[in-house]
This record gives sequence, C-alpha cells and structure tokens, in this order.
Amino acid sequence: GKNRLFSILVLESAHLIWKLRCERTIKFNGDQEKYHSETEIHNRWVASINRRLKFDRLLTNTSKYGRNALKESLVLRTWSGVLLDEDNLADNWIRQAGVLVGMATRRPPRGRHE
Repeated sequence: GKNRLFSILVLESAHLIWKLRCERTIKFNGDQEKYHSETEIHNRWVASINRRLKFDRLLTNTSKYGRNALKESLVLRTWSGVLLDEDNLADNWIRQAGVLVGMATRRPPRGRHE
C-alpha cells in the first residue's frame, strides 16, 4: 500500500513537473512574468493526486473491468492515512462520494493576481 502510494506520488509529481516545464517553455515562451505561481502549482498537484484517487476508485469496478479490476483492499491500503476527514469515512469508502486527499487547495493572496 505505502510503496504503491509513494510510486503514485512520484509519477504524478514528475508528470506535473514535465507539463509545467512544457507550458513555461512553449506556452509562455520563457516569459518569467507568466510563470506559474506557487499557489497554482500546489493546487494543480492536489488536483492531480485527487484525480488519481478517483481513477483508483473507479478501477475497482469488477462489473466493468472484470478480473482486471483493482482489488478494493489494495486501494484502501494505498490511500489509508492520507484522506480528508478520514475518521468520518466508512471503513470501505470506495463507493462513497466526495472522498478527497487530505490536503486543501490554496487561495492566491488578496490583492495579487497569482
């Protein structure tokens, strides 16, 4: 579970870094004024990890994926300990709506456009 979570975090982080570098180089043409803010990077990282959690949950559907489906126990072990308000979730939260990684998104500082 924990090794799998570590692998997911490393892969998702590397993919986000690659996307940000491509945007910085190609989309923004190296213009430092348009570089991503720390807040934007943080929020995009949280969104990517939450998206991966959602995919893991969806991939446990044995009706759709049959024997290729992920085992619920694997997904539960992988994400245990990092979920938002985990103490108030059911023991098997796979089908429960609104399950998110326990890290909030950030708001840009007031008066600044980040």
